[in-house]
Order: sequence, then C-alpha cells, then structure tokens
Amino acid sequence: MSQDFALLYMQLGLHPDCSLDDLKRAYRVRVAELHPDRHLDQPSSNDAHPELTELTALYSGAIRFHRIHGRLPGASQRAHAPSRVAPEAAATPAHMPPMASRAAANNAPETPPSTTPKIAILSVMVLVVVMVVLHWSESAQVAPRADANGAVAEAADPDAPRLELGMEEASVVAIQGPPERVQDGVWNYGSSWVRFEDGHVVDWASVPPNRLMTPTPRPVAPEEEQAQEP
Repeated sequence: MSQDFALLYMQLGLHPDCSLDDLKRAYRVRVAELHPDRHLDQPSSNDAHPELTELTALYSGAIRFHRIHGRLPGASQRAHAPSRVAPEAAATPAHMPPMASRAAANNAPETPPSTTPKIAILSVMVLVVVMVVLHWSESAQVAPRADANGAVAEAADPDAPRLELGMEEASVVAIQGPPERVQDGVWNYGSSWVRFEDGHVVDWASVPPNRLMTPTPRPVAPEEEQAQEP
C-alpha cells in the first residue's frame, strides 16, 4: 500500500480491511470537520485547506481502486465473498433437486399407460362379433319360409319332389327321409308329422322348425285347389 493511502486511513481512523461503507461514512464525517464553513475564524486563501483537498484526492483514488480491483487499496486479498444468490435460487426449497436433475426428469420418457383396458375392450368386441356370426349361421339354417297362404316357398329347383296326398310310404322316405318315430300310422319328424292310412298319405302337419317337403303346412283338398284357381 502506498504511503498516500496510509495517510487516508490514518485521517479517517480506519484499517485498510474496512468495508466500503465504513470508508464512505468516515469520509463524510471528516469532510464535515474540515469544511471551510466550520473554520470561519481562519483567513481564506488558496492553501487554506490543503488537508481537505488532499483527503478528497485520496478518497477518490481509493474509490477508483475499489471499482477496478473489488477491494480497497492495502486490504488483504481475501477470498471473494459469495455472490448474491439469485432470487429464484433463494426461493427454491432445499429439498428440490438441482436444475440439471429436474431437466433430466422432465425429459425422461413417460411410462406407457397400462394396456389392460385396451385388451379388455378388444376381447369384448371379438365376443360380440362371434355372437353375431353364430346368430347369422343359425338364421341361415331355418327351414323355408311360408307365403301369406301358409305355403312353403319354392326351392331353388322347382322340380324338386314334394309330398302329396295318396303318396306311398317308400316315396315319403325317399323325399323326407326315415321318420324319427312311428306310432299308430303317424310318422313324426320332430315338430312335424305325416299320417298314413292303408300305406298312403292322408294328412300331414308341417310345423317349424322341422318343416316337411310340402307345398302347404296342411294338405289342401282337390275341391279347395279348384276354388283357389283363377
């Protein structure tokens, strides 16, 4: 430290390691003591207050030195004081992770949602489709539909054989197949039946779902057929 700055500290009663605020405060007090207004009894001249002039020059040099080096002249070169903590960092709780850790956490891939609900929905859809297909298959196997008069719809082959009144048993077996049960001249085909007298067809009942190969649900007498003809 130069002798000039030592004189500054001596006049202000400070140590070189004092703070900048202490230096400014002591300087204002000393200037007030040396101001000409407090020494009106002394004759005025250009060299009347050389001490004040010298003090001002030394103070200005000390301030300039502090602005450049971050310390007062002659002060020991101590480690810099910790810089002020940014307001955001001060407001961050101690338990919060560092910024790098938080950034990594934000960039981490998200855990894929559970696929269990999707599998359940897919299973229900498959079950519905299977039920629709089964229902369609059963509907396709229903016996031929009857028209407004109860007659069975014609098959794709219009020449396909049909049961008729007076037909013999062998012909019925060839068309309708063997019966499930025979009792008192009645051949049962599930819900439908054919009745014979003296070995010939005299009546039948074609009832769904086991319809017979007949044009009508019940036989029509010749008189009725003639009445229906135009």
